[in-house]
Amino acid sequence: MENVRMRKPRFISALFNLRHLFGVVPCLLYLPVLASTENMPSDTSRKNKDSVYINTVYNGRLLKHNVTGAYSQINGQPIENNPVINNENRIQGLLPGLFVMQNNGEPGDEGASFLIRGKRTFRNNAPIVLVDGYERSMDQLDPNEIETITVLKDAAATAQYGLRGGNGIILVTTKRGQEGKIKVSLNARAGLKAPTTKPKLLNSFQYATLYNEALTNDGAAPKYNAADLAKYEKAAQGIYENDLDRYLYPSINWYDQYVNPSTVQQRYSLNINGGSKNAKYFISAGYTDNSGLYKVDKSANTYNTNADFNLITLRSNVDITVNKRFSLSLDIAGRQEQRTYPGARTDASLRVFRSLYKTPPNAFPVFTPDGKMGGTKDFKDNPYGLLNEQGYSLYYVRSMFATLRAKHDLDFITPGLTIKANVAFDSWYDQNTNRSKSFKVYDLRQASGNVEYLPNGNIKYVETGSDTQMSSGIEYLTTQRIFNTDASLNYDREFGRHSVSAYVALTQRILSNENDGNVPRAYLGSNGRVAYAYNKRYLAEFNFGYMGSEQLLASDKYGFFPAVSLGWVLTEENFLKDNKWVNFLKLRGSYGITGNDDLGGYFLWYQKYSSSGGVNFGYTSIAYPGWNENAFALDNVTWEKVKKTNIGIDAVLIKNKVNLTFDYFHERNQDIMIQPSLPNLMGIRFPDFPIGIIENKGFDASLGYTDRIGKLEFSINGMISQATNKVIDRGEETQRFAYQARTGRPLDAIFGLQDLGLFRDQADIDASPKQTFGVVKPGDIKYKDQNGDNQIDAYDEVYIGQGNMPTLQYGGSLGLKYKGFDMSVLITGQSGTQQTLTGEAVWEFHDNGTVREHHLGRFNPGDPASWDNATYPRLSLSNKANNQRTSTYWLTDGALVRLKSMEIGYTLPSDLTSRIRIEKIRFYVNGYNLLTSQSTDLMDTEARSSHYVVYPIQRILNGGLNVTF
Repeated sequence: MENVRMRKPRFISALFNLRHLFGVVPCLLYLPVLASTENMPSDTSRKNKDSVYINTVYNGRLLKHNVTGAYSQINGQPIENNPVINNENRIQGLLPGLFVMQNNGEPGDEGASFLIRGKRTFRNNAPIVLVDGYERSMDQLDPNEIETITVLKDAAATAQYGLRGGNGIILVTTKRGQEGKIKVSLNARAGLKAPTTKPKLLNSFQYATLYNEALTNDGAAPKYNAADLAKYEKAAQGIYENDLDRYLYPSINWYDQYVNPSTVQQRYSLNINGGSKNAKYFISAGYTDNSGLYKVDKSANTYNTNADFNLITLRSNVDITVNKRFSLSLDIAGRQEQRTYPGARTDASLRVFRSLYKTPPNAFPVFTPDGKMGGTKDFKDNPYGLLNEQGYSLYYVRSMFATLRAKHDLDFITPGLTIKANVAFDSWYDQNTNRSKSFKVYDLRQASGNVEYLPNGNIKYVETGSDTQMSSGIEYLTTQRIFNTDASLNYDREFGRHSVSAYVALTQRILSNENDGNVPRAYLGSNGRVAYAYNKRYLAEFNFGYMGSEQLLASDKYGFFPAVSLGWVLTEENFLKDNKWVNFLKLRGSYGITGNDDLGGYFLWYQKYSSSGGVNFGYTSIAYPGWNENAFALDNVTWEKVKKTNIGIDAVLIKNKVNLTFDYFHERNQDIMIQPSLPNLMGIRFPDFPIGIIENKGFDASLGYTDRIGKLEFSINGMISQATNKVIDRGEETQRFAYQARTGRPLDAIFGLQDLGLFRDQADIDASPKQTFGVVKPGDIKYKDQNGDNQIDAYDEVYIGQGNMPTLQYGGSLGLKYKGFDMSVLITGQSGTQQTLTGEAVWEFHDNGTVREHHLGRFNPGDPASWDNATYPRLSLSNKANNQRTSTYWLTDGALVRLKSMEIGYTLPSDLTSRIRIEKIRFYVNGYNLLTSQSTDLMDTEARSSHYVVYPIQRILNGGLNVTF
């Protein structure tokens, strides 16, 4: 197990080794020779066909003309072209109604969080992601596998998913085989990535100067004398009076010391597509290598301690037409990933970056004169040791997904009648191996601050910690299996001017996890839809879901979730038909109820007891064991009920050059499980009750223009999503002051003090209300007395911001094509978000840490010139209670605008490539997160970390080649 350094295999070697993934995968490569999915268009017609279909839950696709629900859909091309590794980040700014926020940039863990139309619950707000109709992560796919991504937003689109559709649905479909000769596509890309932001750390001279100033502000004597400061000033320039001074007066930028300015990523994929009328296939294989940023010492170990990520994916989608009435589809996909970390995986990046962000530049040298790791009793986390001498974690994931579909036409009963049955099985296995050890650090200075020597002339060190051998390994295993079955009866037929489409389905989903004792989590239900269109003009649709969960009482396990929607195609009316300016215009509206079954725990209706530490009787100290009520049993536990209203318009204008979609929505989510605020005299944790109510409303829209001028083809597209929420009921007790009530505020409302700047002098302090957060001095933050009681305390905290989740996101794209050249640009942005700056990334000497460039703008009591223009309070080492309160002083606007991606490509002329029997060769360069404009340079505000110490979000420059033959 020692020799686990991850290698970067050549792509072809990786493909040949795919047979080792699951043992049974080799048979997939032979299925295409047998191998059709119903109603899939050929290559020549796909672009036209797909543009008029919308993918839906359970029952495939709907004609876009007849859709009355709220959907957003894109094809796979913009996803393929994006250079970022994670699929979740590829769709930001492309789909109206979908909020995408990247959390960090760590390889393998750089995914995004999704919201569809904002937040609507105190609990889980994440939408369900379906891949080919079943709950699977889209990050498990190679981007070249993806055919379309559809966002289902209103009740008409999600009611079929019953008590799990309340947060919306993201539906991903993968590519399928097309009739025709075999087509092979090879995609290869590689590039560099670098952090979008980096901390601006100060050198040792600046640190020591500010440290002395903070001590003076606290009424203490300076730590560093003039001689020390002189040595640190020279050290900052790389000048030392003698060799020992290099170790006694270091000036180290720890971030630059152990974080590379850039690193490498690469991805390769191979797609095979083809088939006959009766047998079609799509095969995809991919390999991804994503390297970590850490500067590790590769000679120190036989194992890898960088944050590296390797991924191999394989997919085979096979469609067979058995006869004119019966067809089968078999999809099998696999994924094998491997990640490595320095030390324990659970907090590897946090611990490393926290040490890089907070360790003072003069705390210790990396190594002592005789090669020992530097450190002190206060600073034990030598970054070199964290990266190279605390062991490693190896995280290994192997997953397989299989889906078998059958369809039988029942047109011998009546035309348009079919029956479908599907079975899906997912197997997920992960293994996390932690092999840890600890390391000792050595301080040159004794407690007196001086260097002492042993009789033999060697330095006498102060040792902290201990060197231990590598542990035998702690392994955490997870085996998860998911079994889905569903069957449906479908009817689709036209009668003159009448068009009817309907289905009813039975569904079951069972999830078991060996870590939970294989206790299954199960869902059982039915769903359906009836859609009617008259003369392609008047549209009506009814959708429903009837679903149950084992988490609810036997008498109340099932819920019914209906939705109704109407549409009117005005361009089918005589007054607009054949209008040259308005080519298509549809009004639509929907209302329905969806659900959310995140109840906050299992079996809440069951009375639970726990053993207490004991009870004392009489005057003895003997504790007698006993039992106590852990929580009250709930007989009214239920799912959330989201009542959704949507009004929308779809338009195609000016000779089909302009596309417009606009939706307004209003949601009321009620019966949210929440713990009411009650006095402590109850003597027990009060249980959650279904009393929470939240309203959410907003709009989303898209506008696009496509045209051609001579040989220049171009398109301009824009989208915007806006959503705001308000808490109607949260079981809140009456506040002493009405302005402190959380009810009526946004879900993530920020409450704090309202700052009035900084105290200028003692006279300013004396003329202000009484301060209760410690002794204040000139340069400290001054707060507003909200209630007029002439003192500043917790009762002066008011609503100051709506939270760190954006209420508005937008994106704009430009596409150009001229002869063989093409270019695409995507700009994204967000607003309506505030963030409170806290922790080691912002505050001075936080947790015995360092200082940054923005601390140079502090209020210096000894320098009157700084008083009027100070951008930071006075520095302090101990008296921080007043200044580090949540307040408007630390509130920053989280808005940002990014040049999200840009690509320039060139396709060789076909008459040239055809000579070597190649259909297409395209070269391209692209970039991701190229430019960012935001209100602060302290961190990337999209990450939204509580302490802003995370693996940084990345900027990417990439080059690639596409070959099709």
